[in-house]
Amino acid sequence: MTRAANGGEKWHVGTATRTITPEEPMWMAGFAKRDEPADGQVHDLSARVVAIDDGERVAVVASVELLFVTREIRERVARRCTEAYGLEPDALLLAATHTHCGPEFREFKLDMYADEGPYHERAADYRERLIDDLVGVVGEALDDREPATLSYSHARCGFGTNRRLPVPEGVAHVPNPDGPVDTEVPVLVAESEERDENEGSEEETGIRAILFGYACHTTTVMIERYCGDWAGFARREIESEYPEATALFLQGAAGDQNPYPRRELALARRHGETAATAVRAAVESRRKPVRGPLQALLVERPIAFEDPPERAELEEMAESDRRYLRVRADALLAELDEHGEIRTEHPYPIQGLGFGDDLTLLGLGGEVLVGYSLKLKERLPGPVWVAGYTNAEFTYVPTAQAIHEGGYEGGEVVRRTAFPGPLRPDVEERVLGGATAVADRVRCDRREY
Repeated sequence: MTRAANGGEKWHVGTATRTITPEEPMWMAGFAKRDEPADGQVHDLSARVVAIDDGERVAVVASVELLFVTREIRERVARRCTEAYGLEPDALLLAATHTHCGPEFREFKLDMYADEGPYHERAADYRERLIDDLVGVVGEALDDREPATLSYSHARCGFGTNRRLPVPEGVAHVPNPDGPVDTEVPVLVAESEERDENEGSEEETGIRAILFGYACHTTTVMIERYCGDWAGFARREIESEYPEATALFLQGAAGDQNPYPRRELALARRHGETAATAVRAAVESRRKPVRGPLQALLVERPIAFEDPPERAELEEMAESDRRYLRVRADALLAELDEHGEIRTEHPYPIQGLGFGDDLTLLGLGGEVLVGYSLKLKERLPGPVWVAGYTNAEFTYVPTAQAIHEGGYEGGEVVRRTAFPGPLRPDVEERVLGGATAVADRVRCDRREY
């Protein structure tokens, strides 16, 4: 391993982007009230990739402007990247920004909007194109690697607000200014090194990549046009401020966090500018050098759901006048017929990227509530960066308290999934315990290295 003069690892960083906007109108993902497909775009959707190596190990972080990345897509992309580039599956972190103005390409969810026909065919074609694009853009980022330094800082942002308000009837889906939030905006900066060959000194640096995060749903607008919502506007603003940089967003533990105010495109742009201002504050602060060594680990831990409905209840549900209930019943009945039972345990992905003891990045699957981020930062030595919506779509992952409280994220959402029932309250310790173990394994105390 080559070491820099300051005692840190000699990093190499590469970036690449690929436009992933559908070429034909598709149904849109993210809001149950959708009643028509996409009609145009506010701006292109993209896949953005940063490849990082320390001379011995490589890691790739990919962010796509979509609602989710499915487990199947992640597995196929990882397998092809291993075959084509020798990239280990553990070293690929694939995240969705969770925009609610992107295409719906998941068969189960598309069934809730449209019958079999052109939109299903377009979804199948889009899935194949997306896989090809992701494999290609990862390769481009790997080929683009050049010497660089890494540094970390963070700032604060405040338009994300808790959306679970306790009321006498249960939990209302409205702003709760007293609810938990995570205001931190973590920022990882990669700067290129240009050397004077005559003197062998490092004379100029330029920002090549800016990875940033924030825990807030990308749900400012519900429109029938493709759009990255506030996060899409934020990355554009960042790249305007730093023209040589590729900006890449990692959605945080945003399951119970909404942007407020909302429902206007101008507000999405304004929130994006606010987030970009926070990123700029972090970039221009005294950043901490990130030295490594680089470690990557992806594990799957089983988490348990409550028992599924009986066959008779499912058969009755299959005759419901509500389409989403019929689709759910059909999916569970098909599983019951094929396997003789409906699974109550499902694998849950937890990924860690460790940069020595200078930074630990944890990727959690599904829509984790903000309590997970707050508790992991309490448990673990910092800096700790928690990203949700990584490596599998899954469902909402509530804390034990949220499960007891109920409400949409606490269990009601299961009616629109193919999972058997609400998650059991022990999900919190299963996820926290798994994430803590992963963080401990990828974090390396430099004094012992």
